[in-house]
Amino acid sequence: MDLSIVRLLEQYDFHTKLYQNCLEDIRPSDAQRRVTLDTNHIAWLAGNLVSVRYQLGKSIGLREQSKFDEIFKNQRPIQNHITYPDLVPIREEWLRITPILREKLLSLTKEDLLSDQPFDTPLLGKSNLLNTITFIIHRESYSIGQMGLLRKIFGYEAMQYN
Repeated sequence: MDLSIVRLLEQYDFHTKLYQNCLEDIRPSDAQRRVTLDTNHIAWLAGNLVSVRYQLGKSIGLREQSKFDEIFKNQRPIQNHITYPDLVPIREEWLRITPILREKLLSLTKEDLLSDQPFDTPLLGKSNLLNTITFIIHRESYSIGQMGLLRKIFGYEAMQYN
């Protein structure tokens, strides 16, 4: 197994836990609450992260499809006219795809990781699968940080690392 994927899977596992910690005890009304009309809310952030894990899975051969594929497809930004799903079913989708995707990521060979991707990733230049996975893991950090900040803004305890 390639050492780079091992390191990325450590981050993947850490994000899996932090994602759940961010959603802990969030009331449904706060999940849909936005600081301004220009910001995302927790339900969109959580659902978008689920969508990204499903999309990564599809790009490496998985056939699983999210229940919320239509709402979040093509990395569509938050839509003002949509009431997003509650966190319970979003979290269930996260828990469903996460172990399946992890197992598939573990099975990737060095050749798989260096294979061309149909698009370039920001800041990483010409993309291969490894760069794509690296970017997605970084993007998860960014979104989890936003959810953690929204927790504090709405008066919840800080996200826990344990």
